[in-house]
This record gives sequence, structure tokens and C-alpha cells, in this order.
Amino acid sequence: MRTLIASLRWRIKTAWHRLTAARRNPPVADAATAPSGVDLDQRLVTKLSRPQRLTLSHLRNLPRLLNSRERRQVNGLLILALISVAYLGYRWYGRNVVAVPLHKGSYTEALVGAPQYLNPLLLSTNDVDADIASLLFAGLFRYDRRLAPIPDLAESYTTSEDGTRYVVKLKPNLRWHDGSPVTAHDVVFTFTSAQLPEFNSALRHSLSGVKVSTTGEREVTFQLPERHERFLDLLTTGLLPEHLWGEIPPIHATLNEYNLNNPIGAGAWRFKSLTKDRHGNIKSYTLVPFTDAAGPKPYLQEITFKFYADYADAVAALNNRSVDGVAFLPVKEEGAITDPQVKRYSLALPQYTAIFFNPNEQPALREKNVRLALAHAVDRAKILSEALNLRGEPAVGPLLPTAPGFDPDLKAPAYDPAAAAQLLDDAGWTRLEASAYQELLTATSTATSTSATAPQDATTTAAAPEAAENPGPQPYYRRNKAGTILELALTTVDRPENAAVTELVATAWREIGVKVAVNLVPARLIAREVLKPRAYQALLYGEAIGADPDPYPFWHSSQVADPGLNLALFSNRQADKLLEEARAASDSESRALKYREFANLIAAETPAVFLYIPNATYALHGKIKGFTIKQILLPQDRFLNLSEWYVATGRRLR
Repeated sequence: MRTLIASLRWRIKTAWHRLTAARRNPPVADAATAPSGVDLDQRLVTKLSRPQRLTLSHLRNLPRLLNSRERRQVNGLLILALISVAYLGYRWYGRNVVAVPLHKGSYTEALVGAPQYLNPLLLSTNDVDADIASLLFAGLFRYDRRLAPIPDLAESYTTSEDGTRYVVKLKPNLRWHDGSPVTAHDVVFTFTSAQLPEFNSALRHSLSGVKVSTTGEREVTFQLPERHERFLDLLTTGLLPEHLWGEIPPIHATLNEYNLNNPIGAGAWRFKSLTKDRHGNIKSYTLVPFTDAAGPKPYLQEITFKFYADYADAVAALNNRSVDGVAFLPVKEEGAITDPQVKRYSLALPQYTAIFFNPNEQPALREKNVRLALAHAVDRAKILSEALNLRGEPAVGPLLPTAPGFDPDLKAPAYDPAAAAQLLDDAGWTRLEASAYQELLTATSTATSTSATAPQDATTTAAAPEAAENPGPQPYYRRNKAGTILELALTTVDRPENAAVTELVATAWREIGVKVAVNLVPARLIAREVLKPRAYQALLYGEAIGADPDPYPFWHSSQVADPGLNLALFSNRQADKLLEEARAASDSESRALKYREFANLIAAETPAVFLYIPNATYALHGKIKGFTIKQILLPQDRFLNLSEWYVATGRRLR
């Protein structure tokens, strides 16, 4: 390389001398036209006095002085120089120009079920309502990505030394979606409404004894009857506008159009439109950003929720790109995703799934040995491997592993079919072979037929067992001394994951002689037709604990009726006392001790069979950027960083 450069320099220098010499000594003209000697001398002096510069014309003649090998070398050097300049430009661009999200684009998500009450005070068991309401309504506080409560509509707050008094100050210039100002009176109205029995809010018992008052347009005081360590979690509840709801009788709250057709909140998103089918069922719900929202402004400019009857239809919509995401995808449906651009996110969820017994609907469940036998018959490891594909961990009681008071040494009833069968024997439920059961069915059928043709004053002495037309495959049955067959109706939400778990449980119970009927209820009906009237014998259902690990809302006897969440209808004075004392405890250690004692009491009484703690799978198309959530408290918490999601980017200098 050095030799080439030296050669080029020599050749350029030689060429330069030749060119300048030619200019200094032009050809001599003939005598007739030649200038005089004086003129020639003047011209020569003038030319020599001028500075000689390299021009383009000189460079154009350079190739004449180079051979073919040297020309190739020069061309290579020029190409190398161009590549170097391009690389340096690329490095500068990469260091000084960055991609930034743009405020444009939309997101469409598939939800299984349908909205009923988009009202923060009426949310209980309908995840669809909670998902949409979390975007429409804002509370005094909200959760950050670490799941800690931080101010939302609140500007600041103070607490008393004993922890029973909270004073919250609102941010200035807050607005509802209709443009009206948000004031402290709206806060008072929201929380006092939640305390009214007529409103039937799930928050009623959590706010029991709390006095709410205002000392100005922007300041609210909460006076608690006793210390509540996680009271700020309750203040994440979305607020309702008093100027719209104040004149509506609380008993008619569920009938108001603001629950669905035109909800007005102060959240980051506002209602835009909805679509219905010809039967009046809502098919989609569209939201747009609220420009006067208190929090950060989202990049997305529209969100649409589409509603489907089951996850199979939702996944089909994801595959054909009718939607961009599906929340809480069942394990069975994950394999049905064919679009390679869809990403799957696993979210840790503070929730357990259990089978809750209702002794009011099935008297046999009042017997402790029967409940314990049913628990011993369930193989949790098999459920996790076959139904959940190991997406979760076993649940051992009403406390999650992260909750204060959780006892790692507490064990759930071990899978032991022999022990389960022995417990039923001890409880007086003797075996009835399948052949004998079929004979009983035949005799019952004959008696029923005879009764149908007998005179009206005839008395029937035998009654057919329920669901006798579908006894289910099992080796034998159980009956007590009165001749009653031991049978259970196992109810759950009609979702692939729940259906798979339910079938495994039903098979296990049939193997110890229990006659089982499985009821799969559509998600849109489970709250109204099953949970609210407590219309089930055994219910396989998941309970989301939320930010506060307090088991009071799920196990205190005051919560056995709707809208309470005591699905096992568990009523125990000692348990109530422990839960009440834990709430009033002034330090975390005392609270943890009360919870541990409570968990041991539940284990001894077996009002439910605790199955597993699931992981939630969130399927999102790759075009959706900015999703960074890893852990959630409630299903709607997947939207905690929604303001950071984006689909389009631009460029700018750092």
C-alpha cells in the first residue's frame, strides 16, 4: 500500500511538472505573427508570477499517466474511502438519531363474555366489566408497575399517627369525560354510595364503618373505625360523577344507561361507540384517549374490544388478524395460534383456583369426612401437568405464598384414593355395585311409570335419583342408610382450561363412588345465574386476591351472600374472630400470626379443595410495542402501562 501511494505521488508530481512546463513554454508561432521580444518577456514574467493550481482539467488527464494496474488500485482506494465515509455516517446516525413512539395507531382485543355493568362499584366477578372500567374510570390512586399504590387523581395525602385518618387532596383542574369538574364531593358520593345496602356493591363490607367527608372542593377525609394497613388499595376504586348519579335511586343503579351505553368517568380513556347485533347483543366497544386525563397521554389513539362466546373463536380472530390480542389464553388454546407474529407473555397472578362446597345445596357436604374424602381423591399434580401444562403451582390453602402468615409447612390433603374411600366408609356411605345401581334405576323407572298411570290420590314411595339418565362411567356408587345416592353437581365456567380440570376432578370422584354431573356455564351467565344466587353444589372457580392479601372478603361469614365473595358459604366464629383481629392488628407480625392460625383452621375444616395458583398467558401481536408487565394483581392490571404501548415510530435527534 505504501509503495502504491509513493508511486502515485511520484506520477502525479511528474504529470504536474509536465503540465506546468507545457503552459510555460507554448509552441513558437511563425515569424510573421510572432510577438516582439519585449512582449514575450512580459508574458513570460506574468505567467511565471501567477500561482499554479491543480484543476479538474488536470485531474481528468491523470488516468493517461497510470497503467491499468495502478488505475485499479486507485479505484479500490476510492471505493474504500466511500465505504469509510458511509460507515462513519451510519455510526453518527445510530448514535444521534433515535426511534420514538408516535401518537397514532390502534389496538383491538378479544374478550370472552360480554359487558354488563361498566361501573367501578358494581364490579365483582365479571372480568370483562373490570377490564373496560379500569380504562374509563380513575381513582384517587392507581398501581404502578411494581403494584404499589401511587396518586392518580390525588395530588397528595397525609395519615394520622394511629393510621385511622387519611386526608387526600385532589389535583387541580380535573375533568369528567363530559367536561364537568371533578370535586371532593364526587369522592364523598362514590364511597358513601358503595356503603349503601341498596347499591349492592362488593366494596360495602370493606368500607364498613368508614366515614367520608370533605373540607373543600379538593380535600377529602376518610375516618376509619380501626387501622387498615392496605387502605390505599381501596382508594384505587374508580370514582363516579355525582352530577350524573346523584339523582338516581341506589336501588336502580344497575338499570342506569351510564352503566353501559354512555359511561362517564375521569380515566385516561373515554367511551366512543359500541356495536350490537340484530338481537341487541353488544359485539364491540370502542374507546379513545381523554385529552383532559390526569395521567400520561397514551400513544395509541383507539382501543376496541370485541366480544366472543369462547376462546376458540377469540383465537380464530387472532389468527386472521381481526384482533391484536387475547387475554388469559387457556393452555389448550395456545397451540391453536398459527400466526408466527403473535407473542405470548406469562403473567404472575395472585389468584388461586379451588373447588368450593355449598352445603346448603348438597347436605352431604356438611359432613367433614365427605369433604375430606373429596379432597384426598384429587390429584393436583395430574391437574397441573395434563390440564395446565405445568403453567402454575399447587395451592395449599387460602393464603398465597407471598401473603403474610403463609406457612410453608402447611400441606394440602395428599392424593390418596384409598384414604378417600375409607373416609366415605366411615361416614356411612356404603358401596353399591354398578349392577345393583342399574337394577335400582330400572325399579325406579318402573315405579315412576306406574305412578304416572295411577289414580291421582296414589302415593309414590320412591323417587328417581337426579340425573339418573347419565350416571357416568364408574365402577360403583355410594349410598347411605336412607338409600340416598351420593351425588354432586360440579359447576364451572365454560372455558377450555376449567373444563379440562373439571373433567379430571369428576373422574377422580367417580372412582371413589361419587356420582358426578358436570355443569359448564357460559362466562356471561356465571355471575348472574350461579354466583349471585349461590346456585351450585360444588363450584370450581378462581378467586383473584388482589393487592391486599386479606382473606376477610373471601372467608368471613358476613360475606356468604352476594355481593360477598365467600363462595364456600363458610361460617365459623373462630375464623371470623381471627380475621377481624388481623385487620385491627397494629403491626405486621401480629397480623401474620392471625392469618397463619386462620389458614390452619381452614385446612382442618376443608370447606374447599385448593387446586392451583395459575399463570396467565397474554397473547399479543408483535406490532404492539411497549408491553412490559410481568406481574399483576387483577386481570385488568395488564393495562397498567397502556400509556406506553405503541404501534408506530418516527426518528429524531437525541
